[in-house]
Amino acid sequence: MKFKAVIFDIDDTLFPSTEFAEKARKNAVNAMVEAGLNADEHEAYAQLRKIIEKVGSNYDAHFDDLCEFYKNRKNRAKIIAAGIAAYHNTKSSIRPYPSAARTLLKLRDDGCKIYIASEGIEVKQWDKLFRLGLYLLVDEVFVTAEKNAAFYRGMLKKLKLKGSECLMVGDRVDKDVEPAKQAGIRTALLMHQFRKQEGKIKADFRIKKIDEVLKIVR
Repeated sequence: MKFKAVIFDIDDTLFPSTEFAEKARKNAVNAMVEAGLNADEHEAYAQLRKIIEKVGSNYDAHFDDLCEFYKNRKNRAKIIAAGIAAYHNTKSSIRPYPSAARTLLKLRDDGCKIYIASEGIEVKQWDKLFRLGLYLLVDEVFVTAEKNAAFYRGMLKKLKLKGSECLMVGDRVDKDVEPAKQAGIRTALLMHQFRKQEGKIKADFRIKKIDEVLKIVR
C-alpha cells in the first residue's frame, strides 16, 4: 500500500449532497406553499437559495426567514413545520455513491485507515454517515469550521502520521486540495460536471469515480 491512511470529504465525495440538498429544499418549499405560504413555488425556491447564500447552509432559521420575506403572519408555525418535516423526510432517501461503501471496505480490508475531514457541525456530519450506512467503516471523523492547512496539520499531528503517508480525497480544490497539499498531504480530486475547478495548486490525481482511489493507493 502506498498510503497508511485515506482521508475523505463527505459532501459530493461520498454521496451526491448537492443533488440531495436541491431535492430536499424543493420538497420543503412545496410543502410550505401547500401549508399556506403566500408565494409561487418557483419564486419561493429562488428566494430560499438567496437566503442560504447570504447566511450559509448551517443556519437554522432558513424557513423562518422565508416566511418573513413573504410576510406570512397567519399559520406561520404550521408553514415552517411543514417545510421542516418535508426536508427531514427527504433525508431518508439519501444514499452514498454506488461504489463508496465497497471502496471504503476494500481499503480497510487492505489495512488502510479511513478518516473523514469535513466542514460544518460535527453532529450533522455524523448524522450523514449514519444515514449513509458508512459510520462503521470510518476510524475517526475530523470536523472544522474552515478547512485550511492548519486543520490538516492538526489532523496529522493527532494521528501521528506524515503527510506523505496520507491521501486526501475530495471534490473541492479550495477545501480539499490546496490546504491539504500545503500540509504535505497528497490529494485526489473527484471531478464533477456541475463544478468548475480552479486553483493555483493542482491535485496529484484526478478521478471521476470514488472507486478509482483503489488504483491510486496500490
